[in-house]
Amino acid sequence: MKHIEALDAPYEFTPDDPVDHAALQAAHPAFADFAAKLGNTSLIAVPGPPGGAQVLAKCEWENPSGSVKDRVAYAMLARAVHEHGDLPLTRLSVLEYSGGTLARSLARLCAGLGVRARFVLSSASPRSLLDDLAADGASVVLVDKDAGFIAVIRTALDLAARDPGVRLLYQHRNPANLAMHQRTTGAELLGQLAGRAPAAWVASIGTGGTLIGTLRALRERHPDVRAIGVTPDELPYGSPEPPNGLPKYAGSGGFGDGIRQPFVTLHEHEVEHHTVSYPQCLTAMADFHERTGLRIGSSAAANWLISCRIAAGLTPAETVVTVFPDAGTPEEWRRIS
Repeated sequence: MKHIEALDAPYEFTPDDPVDHAALQAAHPAFADFAAKLGNTSLIAVPGPPGGAQVLAKCEWENPSGSVKDRVAYAMLARAVHEHGDLPLTRLSVLEYSGGTLARSLARLCAGLGVRARFVLSSASPRSLLDDLAADGASVVLVDKDAGFIAVIRTALDLAARDPGVRLLYQHRNPANLAMHQRTTGAELLGQLAGRAPAAWVASIGTGGTLIGTLRALRERHPDVRAIGVTPDELPYGSPEPPNGLPKYAGSGGFGDGIRQPFVTLHEHEVEHHTVSYPQCLTAMADFHERTGLRIGSSAAANWLISCRIAAGLTPAETVVTVFPDAGTPEEWRRIS
């Protein structure tokens, strides 16, 4: 059985990217096609609190398969293919756990490359996701939702340890995740802000890659920007409570039993933590749509709510920046309508 680091083992980050992306894309058209549509997403002004700071949000539904996880899917798979060497990609088999959107992104890219993909998901995964994965030829293992997302991760770790022929991408500890957000999401924001210093950067914590990778880029130029992490009321970041299967807003949440996301521990004492309940997110999705005509997912709604909370304590001359990871699933919108 091969050794795989525990989720809560101490984490050290090396930002070096060994991948020659130009060469990779030249060798594999599917990477080139995906990369051509990836990133450079819009930064838009969104409703904020009266008298408070302006709130700006990055629209990640503009990515190839509609979410911020497209960035991570590309980065982790690019590194896996790079390390696979000159062997045919049909001999590469990847395994990953997911709350949903990362699996959709990876399945699409793997299908284009001819890479075999297997995913471990919660039994609460929406039918639309399972149908998309099946259409892309991916196989799926479902884990009882009542055991919490930590059980999904542990199942994937166990499967990977027992199968020497599979490569676990391990999003919570894969340096390509953090590096990609620092190199693209954060760099794009700096360009879009055009020298304007944000007072705060707000992002939900799934792996923490978006929050911390982007934060590291922003602080290279704006060292005083506040880092605001958002997780569900139902199981916040670092909660000592046991895992649970309660409905939570998409793609984020604590693990329970005091386990913390490795990337976030790199800046453990610098992140301010806020929580939002799932019902609050659903209400905010409807409210945002009514006010703007735009559809945002539940994690975007959580980020918007907390951004407005932070902005309310600032002046109109200041700016709060956040990210809208996706536009929501059909199942989420059916709950609202």
